[in-house]
Parts: sequence; structure tokens; C-alpha cells
Amino acid sequence: MMKPTPESDRRAIRRKEALERSDMTGEVFDAAFTRLHGNLYVERTAILPPRERIAVTARCAPDDVVVGGIAAKIMHGGLWHDGDFTIELLRGPDAGNRPGRGRTVARRTGLTPDDVVEIDGIAVTSVVRTAFDLGRVGPPWRALGHLDDLARATGFGPDEVRRHAERFAGHRGVRQLRELIPLVDGDAESPPESWVRLLMHRSELPTPELQIEVADDDGQIFARIDLGYVGPMIAIEFDGADFHTSPAQRARDGARDARLRELGWIIIRIDADRLRTDPWGVVMEIERALRSRGGYF
Repeated sequence: MMKPTPESDRRAIRRKEALERSDMTGEVFDAAFTRLHGNLYVERTAILPPRERIAVTARCAPDDVVVGGIAAKIMHGGLWHDGDFTIELLRGPDAGNRPGRGRTVARRTGLTPDDVVEIDGIAVTSVVRTAFDLGRVGPPWRALGHLDDLARATGFGPDEVRRHAERFAGHRGVRQLRELIPLVDGDAESPPESWVRLLMHRSELPTPELQIEVADDDGQIFARIDLGYVGPMIAIEFDGADFHTSPAQRARDGARDARLRELGWIIIRIDADRLRTDPWGVVMEIERALRSRGGYF
């Protein structure tokens, strides 16, 4: 039985059925529609926000399907995702073994009724179950980014996730999840920041503070540092490919950095390319800065 769909969802159609019921050729259909999920398509004129994209897909799925993974995190209020994120559909705890209708429907080990909640009429993995699932995928820095994002949105308790993980000792990714749980911080504002924190942790650097606000002599806050150390006045900033590469933004960054340096801050700037190609160079720069300020650890 299919769930009733609101008017906005009726833009979603299945390619095979559309071709059988009309005189459209495959080329005409492909010019007018784009694939949403599996064999489900929407008009190319439709601009669907992430939650609506998930909702349309879920409402067109069988009743026993549960939204999981990154899509579940978005339904819980998470903000970090790629533009082409996968809508993961899981078989519910009471589902049979019949195949999905032209879509990927996975059976997630150990999914119980307690692991499922309803959001806007859609079955979604619970916050704890979503954290358990996302914390086990690779690479670890991306998993930590998703956990940080979910923590920011929901404030989930790490102890709940840890207890949940105890039920699945020995399963794929549980060891990674256990390492990441103590590092989760809802104040993180981007996956690359989580990446930097994980690198620092594994390099045994002191745990940094996040979103550090810096005021001028008049008490006016003029800068918010991604992460760093307030005592020795070391700022660690991640430069995103989109936001920090425009001439205007570089000029603002330069003026802001000059003010921070006048107050005595050391500024370390990192980008994704440097993290990929020279992670230990990043670690050594942070360590040298700490030593230069008398930091011992």
C-alpha cells in the first residue's frame, strides 16, 4: 500500500510507467525529467529543498521503508551534506524480504521498533540510531563531521550512542564509532573543522577550543575563530574553497587577521588541499606555535 501524497509530491513519477502511459520517447522524457531516486523522477523545473526531496522519495516508497543515514540526519535538523547526497531507504523492523520497486532498499542489521521515529509523517531512524550508523562510515573525519552536525541539531547524548554500540560489538565500524564518540562537539561548524580536530587528537595535541570570540579594546567582538587556544593566543582557521577564495572575502580575512596579530594572536590557516597532502606539516605548525608560546604537553 502506498502512502497518500500531498499535491507537491505528485510531480514525482516513474519513468517506465510514464513512457507506457504517454507517447513520449525516452529522449523526450530525459529532457523533461531528472532522476530523484531509483526509478523515481521529477520535472527538471522542480527545485526541491533537501527535506522535501527526502519527503517526496519516502512518501512514494512502501509503508515499511525507513529513512536512514545522511537523509535521516537532515530530517533531524542536520545541515551538512553534499548536494547529491544519497537518500538511504532501509527496510523497517517488520518488513519482509520482497525487493524494492526500482530503488535501493537496504536491510540494516538490528533495526528495532525503538530505532524508528516519525517526522512529518515519515519513518526515520532515531537520533541515537542515526548517530550509530553515521559514526561507522568512512573516512573517520567525515563521520565525526556528521556526528558533530547531528549533535548541534539535536544535542544527543554520547552515552546513549555508546550503550547502543554495545549491542553490536564486533560489527563493522563500531571500533571507529567508539573512538569518535568522546570527540563529538556540537559547536563545530563544518566537517573540515572536525577533520582538523581529529588530526590534532590523533597527533596528541592539546584539545582546542571552538568558535572563539575576540573583542577589540572597546569590547566589540570583531572576530570568531574556528578553533584554537585562548591562553597562548593561537588561532587555527579553515579556509573553505567557496567562501574564502573570493577577492572580497580575502580582503576581509586580511584586515581581520591584521587586527588579531596586533592583539598578539598567531594565525594558522589551513585548507582542504593542505589537509590532504601535508597533514603532518599542519600538525608541526600548530606544535611550533604552541612551543613558541611556552606551551608544554
